[in-house]
Amino acid sequence: MSTLNKGLGVSLSTLFSVFLLNGFATPVQAQDAEPQIYKCKNCVKYTGWRGSLDFGLGYVSDDSLRFGDYRGLEDDGFYAAIDGDIHFRNLEGRYLDLYVKDLGYDSRQFNIRGGNQGLYQLRFGWQETPKYRGYGTQTPFSGVGSDHLTLPGDWAYSPTTGGMSALQDSLNAAALKTQRKTLDAGATVKFADNWSYRIDYQRQEKKGTRTMGAGFYFNNASILPAPVDFTTNQFDMDLSWTGKRAQVQLGFISSYFDNGADSVTWRNPFTSSAQHEFFRASLEPDNEFYQFSLSGAFAFTPRIRMSGRAALGQMTQDNPFLPYTINPVYSNLPLPRTSLDGKLDTSTFNLTGKLSARLSNKLSFTVRGKVDERDNKTPVDYYRQVVTDLFPTVERYNRPYGYEREKYSADLRYKAHRMIRLSAGAEQENIDRTWQATERTEETTYWGEVKATPFVSTQLRVKYESAQRDVSDYSPTDDGSRLDHPLMRKFNQADRDRERIMVELDLIPAAAFGINLSYFQATADYNESVIGLQASEEQSYSVNLNYAFDKKADVYAFMTNDDIDADILNTTGGSAIPWRAITRDRITTIGFGVSSHINDKSSIGFDFVSSDSTGNISVQTSLEEAPFDALKTDLTNAKIHFDHKLNDRWGYKLFAEYEKYSSRDWAIDGLGADGISSVLTMGEQSPNYKAWYFRVQANYRF
Repeated sequence: MSTLNKGLGVSLSTLFSVFLLNGFATPVQAQDAEPQIYKCKNCVKYTGWRGSLDFGLGYVSDDSLRFGDYRGLEDDGFYAAIDGDIHFRNLEGRYLDLYVKDLGYDSRQFNIRGGNQGLYQLRFGWQETPKYRGYGTQTPFSGVGSDHLTLPGDWAYSPTTGGMSALQDSLNAAALKTQRKTLDAGATVKFADNWSYRIDYQRQEKKGTRTMGAGFYFNNASILPAPVDFTTNQFDMDLSWTGKRAQVQLGFISSYFDNGADSVTWRNPFTSSAQHEFFRASLEPDNEFYQFSLSGAFAFTPRIRMSGRAALGQMTQDNPFLPYTINPVYSNLPLPRTSLDGKLDTSTFNLTGKLSARLSNKLSFTVRGKVDERDNKTPVDYYRQVVTDLFPTVERYNRPYGYEREKYSADLRYKAHRMIRLSAGAEQENIDRTWQATERTEETTYWGEVKATPFVSTQLRVKYESAQRDVSDYSPTDDGSRLDHPLMRKFNQADRDRERIMVELDLIPAAAFGINLSYFQATADYNESVIGLQASEEQSYSVNLNYAFDKKADVYAFMTNDDIDADILNTTGGSAIPWRAITRDRITTIGFGVSSHINDKSSIGFDFVSSDSTGNISVQTSLEEAPFDALKTDLTNAKIHFDHKLNDRWGYKLFAEYEKYSSRDWAIDGLGADGISSVLTMGEQSPNYKAWYFRVQANYRF
């Protein structure tokens, strides 16, 4: 039995034992506990047990990794389809809620919670989530999923993929898939009148295979199926006190990450030289994180309130270093230390405003302040570079990045008229960085907003924002061996002028009819960047329609369009001749649907969505090269469901879904594993498929 399954059994036994000891073994008969005078619409109107169970079969017409992504339906064929919920309530306040979803799929979920209302709660959850990466991937390597990859005994070594005569016969399908399993358990206990305690535990395992790039010599490389074997354990607990005017919470978080595969070793497919036979690369190291926090709020008066949070934490990473290389010629090169001894102290001091005050019935303001620091105390040492495991070169030193971020803001809100509300604010953000290209950036943002309701059926909102970021002296990063181009500017550390505008209009021309129109535009100029991102622009507009027919049917329709442009200027190597890349992305999505209660026993619903996107990359050089082919993605999805009650206990559900997906990517399509002479790839292709999904379930209610 796996660790997770053992934890599942122990947690369930403990939870149900607590329930039984508190009287859940004897259900309470249903009684009419509704008050005779005041009727609470949100109060529980039943005691005893109730719930529903949906059970049946699902069928997928075609196997598609993308169709099954996250929901676990990648293979064609039949699936068990089981969903359900069970609830218990009694007059003493005890309750139990159990939910199951998608049992029979690779994306199944299970959740249970129970306790005594206002006194305590116990909870437990289990979830599995698949993620698929890469379509049509193949590899000649054996040992996929492990940390040691080898080649067939008859492999034909060659400095180019075209000369690997055994490649095509050696290719085997290699699914790039990860399965995430998450266990959650926790409890909340209220003791005394004002105190409560909460503790939560989460264990997450993620296993599978992903791609990783590997270099050989100066111009050879390979795409490898690298292993994924991650485990994260996290504890989250807090102690809270709540009074009439104040709340205080003391919290603690601890997280432990463990990688079951500390490295991956692979056979060199380009040469049979014994000196260069195997290569190795380290994977994500184990690490830990701890944090203490104190948060609270206090109401000085009904109109003045302050809240804030302070947190101190530490991240550590102390995995033993691997040797520089497994090349026997250089395997004895001395390391400056046995491990990184990485340590990063974190601190956050946050007055989230929400120091706020109402100056009058028409005027109020809010101020906020936050200081966030990442103090990286990792030692700095010089490390030898062993290029592609073949030969050592000059030393480079590590750069322990850190920063301190200060953010302050204030906003003012004024009710100018019963139909007009005005708001304005300002924000200042200062970032001091260590071991980066610039020591300090300062960004000031101003914004204003108008909300108008000229008619009961009309509401208009307009917001404008302007920001300017100024950068201190920019110095190209230098690690002791390599210096960035002196004119290059990283976009997050460059001078920038940015403007945003948003317009939103809500219309209700009739009681059952609603219209929403919205428009958004954002522009950014990097005028001081000679090389790097020059400008970007984003525009988005949408239309949403809703109509209700006599409370028996609802109809909706929508359309959104997004345009994203970017302009990048660069040079090749030390050349003074620049080249420019202009990217243009266009995304359009439309959809509509209807849901209807045919009668008291039957309901039907239909949903349709279609989305297409186009990405264009144009490169301007002195050679007047042709632009790249457009990147295309088209998605069409339609769903219909029908629910019918046969009687008070039984019913059935019918569901059908159709999805068509097509995509085109010039970077991978048609290349195959040997499409690039110097790179052995996994032959990934853009996903294209048509799939039907049907589900038939019986429904039982009690």
